Amino acid sequence: MKKRSLTIVVLVILAVIIGVILFDFLTKRPDRRGTNPYALEVDQYKVVDEALISHKETRNFSLGLLTASGIYYHNDSLFIVGESSLVVITKDGTSAGLFEILPHPTSLVVEDLYLYIGYKNFVAKYDHMGLLLGRWSDLGERAVITNLAIKEDRVYVADAGNRKVVIFDNEGVKIGEFEGKAESEAGHGFIVPSANFDLVVNSYGELWVVNPGKHALENYSDDGRIRGFWERASFEIDGFLGCCNPSRIAVMEDGSFITSEKGLVRIKIYDQSGKLISVVAPPDLFKEEGKAPDVCVDEQGVVYALDFDKDMVRIFEPKGDG
Repeated sequence: MKKRSLTIVVLVILAVIIGVILFDFLTKRPDRRGTNPYALEVDQYKVVDEALISHKETRNFSLGLLTASGIYYHNDSLFIVGESSLVVITKDGTSAGLFEILPHPTSLVVEDLYLYIGYKNFVAKYDHMGLLLGRWSDLGERAVITNLAIKEDRVYVADAGNRKVVIFDNEGVKIGEFEGKAESEAGHGFIVPSANFDLVVNSYGELWVVNPGKHALENYSDDGRIRGFWERASFEIDGFLGCCNPSRIAVMEDGSFITSEKGLVRIKIYDQSGKLISVVAPPDLFKEEGKAPDVCVDEQGVVYALDFDKDMVRIFEPKGDG
């Protein structure tokens, strides 16, 4: 009799436990949950004052079957890489060349004689006819090359996987590297939570590197000593929010920065000190929670955005006085 009573008690306890589990599961289903009081509401930040918007989208063109991974402007042409192809397109969208390259490029930078194309863990050098001139040394299994920049005979390689910038000469000999650390209190190293790590050399020969985890742009000497920085962590339009922003940058002739953000996707222009000048493209032109477009700019201030979510090149021209 005692054994039977004990069995009944155990079964009752099990039934209660199962009931609690089922209740908890059903009430916490996504469609049954209440409002999360800690959820980040970004809707209010999607609206941009029209007076701040300096550009308008005038054209765009599809890349067809090509899944592109990088874009660069040089000498009135757009150079686009993706899959196993290098595509050269004039500014009006007319094809000027199609070349086969090593598969899975991530990025590129172009100068008068040569192109340097980044892959996951190495860089390849090509001429303008798509001829492979050299494949440089492997940076290791952890490497994730996200972009390249050129200054004279130096090629700077952003490696998000190892959170460092690697320096090569233009023949592929490694001559240095740095992790963004400094002796001053400003030094904090590159904080790179994801594969969003960009860098650029401006028309004054200054090397600027994005420190995405700090929402900062940092200026470095040729050999990697920090010279200055600015950062804009803010929910407002003049700052960067979320993880790893700005994700992409380019520079204008006067040294101003074009920035591109992921998540709340938008393209903006900042002066050299980090003051917001204008908005090129507001969030309502892009996919919600989308990828940051790769960006480049020509001498007239026309911004070319490689929209990964729509697989197209979108062209934003200054509005002008009219």
